[in-house]
Amino acid sequence: MPPGSAPTGGFVKNKFIIDTPKLQTLRLKYTSTLITLVFWIIWFYLWVPLITLAGWWFQIKFFQQEMLIGDGLDAFLNILPVFIAITLALSGSLAIWALYNSIRFKGLDRRKALPPVQNDDLLQLWAISEASLTDAQANKVSKIHISEEGNITVNKEEQSLSQ
Repeated sequence: MPPGSAPTGGFVKNKFIIDTPKLQTLRLKYTSTLITLVFWIIWFYLWVPLITLAGWWFQIKFFQQEMLIGDGLDAFLNILPVFIAITLALSGSLAIWALYNSIRFKGLDRRKALPPVQNDDLLQLWAISEASLTDAQANKVSKIHISEEGNITVNKEEQSLSQ
């Protein structure tokens, strides 16, 4: 499949999702972030029954036997300073590395924005006429039809003022 193509039912040779965050409004960005956060929370919540089932499967009583009744708690408290030292060493090395990069690249942004898409590029990618492209760009609402062969036609969508 060539770059920029997407299989939808038949073979479509054009990519229609234009992902340009700088063209999104602030409200749209926040809404998208909020919806993403909500669905991540739902996703994690869906795993709770399986985690509970795994706890039952591996018998939580084993934890109680080893840690509370046996001497596991004392062994844990003995190893805790080593665990904390290792955690602090790893966190500290990450913080030092981040500080080093912050000082090294302060004021430099090596990321370059993509150049704006030119009409000639769109005409070549979508294989449509210049009149269709101009109409699609001028219309507030356009209906785009894609045939099974991947041909594109653009029609102006009529909207009434009563909506």
